[in-house]
Amino acid sequence: MVTLPYEDGFEEAQIPTKARPIQMNKDLVKVCKNEITDLLNRGLISPSKSPWSCSAFYVNNQAEKERGVPRLVINYNPLNKVLKWIRYPIPNRQDLLKRITLAKVFSKFDMKSEFWQIQIHPTDRYKTAFNVPFGQFQWNVMPFGLKNAPSEFQKIMNDIFNQYQEFTIVYIDDVLVFSNTVDQHFKHLRVFLNVIISNGLVVSQPKIKLFQTKIRFLGYEINQGIIKPIQRSLEFVDKFPDVIQDKTQLQRFLGCVNYIGDFIRDLRSICLPLYDRLKKNPKSWTDEHTRAVQSIKSLGKSIPCLSLVDEQAKLIIDTDASDIGYGGILKKELNGKISIVRYHSGIWNGAQKNYSTVKKEVLAIVLSLQKFQGDLINKEFLVRTDSKASKFIFEKDVKNLISKQIFARWQPILSCFDFKIEPIKGSENSLADYLSREHLLKTTSSALNPQPNGTASWPATATEQTTTAAKQSK
Repeated sequence: MVTLPYEDGFEEAQIPTKARPIQMNKDLVKVCKNEITDLLNRGLISPSKSPWSCSAFYVNNQAEKERGVPRLVINYNPLNKVLKWIRYPIPNRQDLLKRITLAKVFSKFDMKSEFWQIQIHPTDRYKTAFNVPFGQFQWNVMPFGLKNAPSEFQKIMNDIFNQYQEFTIVYIDDVLVFSNTVDQHFKHLRVFLNVIISNGLVVSQPKIKLFQTKIRFLGYEINQGIIKPIQRSLEFVDKFPDVIQDKTQLQRFLGCVNYIGDFIRDLRSICLPLYDRLKKNPKSWTDEHTRAVQSIKSLGKSIPCLSLVDEQAKLIIDTDASDIGYGGILKKELNGKISIVRYHSGIWNGAQKNYSTVKKEVLAIVLSLQKFQGDLINKEFLVRTDSKASKFIFEKDVKNLISKQIFARWQPILSCFDFKIEPIKGSENSLADYLSREHLLKTTSSALNPQPNGTASWPATATEQTTTAAKQSK
């Protein structure tokens, strides 16, 4: 049972909304009456005399059309603005996926009307009041649309399943049971069934998937350590027009593209002209913007499959930097075979654009390590860069004032990792020229010694630190 506390400083007399009912046509009123009657009979809602009142209405988007039934939605924005945030973390998807690298058999379950399995404390139920053309009602259970609903449900599910992490993954209302063998999977499913029954949870029977060797989960298709985005997401990107003049539509397009960012090399650099269009007083749409959209669509049609990190594999990170931005690739080497795990890319900010080539190469390493840190902590790995100078920078002491401030801020980040640097063939930056330009001198500095395993606390991001250094140098 959960409560719905207000933000500090909010007083009950300041109730922000007493919305009027939204009109519905005759057919929708009939649908609504049937749905309200069903919710009342199941004890999920009750008639209400609350001073609160949020509007309810129906949507009939593609998903609803496929189901053949419109969906009732309540505009809880006024209530959400005054409710206190419950900051329980939703799991990182990449962290969850790492746990199923060796799994061969999967079963997936969806909790039926997940939030309705959470009771609201009787003293707070009046806050959830909503109206329809023929009355006002309030929820006895957690409704969809309240901002804390996902966090509250994640906490409850974690409390239930934390002791079974070796074979279950919980992401809000989705539960994946995974095993290495079929026999093992039978045992895991028996345990899962007992947990569901003993905790009074209800699963959606139509969505149950049992004994699958390939499964869709967290927006990916997963098949024995290999992942790729589900086809529907790629098709959604392709449906956008090549010319996207509307700012909101462009934001939606870039949001969809970010979802597949781990699968496309140098994505941020490709998207740079489009991000410029989101700035205040942007330039007019040009052929450059159209080419960027077309390039992204083309890359989306040939998305590579990526590998999940294997504990036995050797990890390799390739980094590169240009005048525009940087890129990093996390790879794994196992049994002589190299596979790509993830891509990462970014664009330089104003201060970083002015860095020397080698300084950009080093920052590319820093930012890539931060991005992939979940896979790298407490592991030895290799960093490969096309800057020969980068390998020697960590053995030098920077004497130039501005550079010293910047490198000093990167060192605590790098010291949390255990890695070696290997130059690879690429741009030819002269180490002698760099040493002369940046006044690097040999020293016995040990600033980059690794911290004790598992105890390192993360400093601010490299981007934040370099911005601070630039300000301090003025």
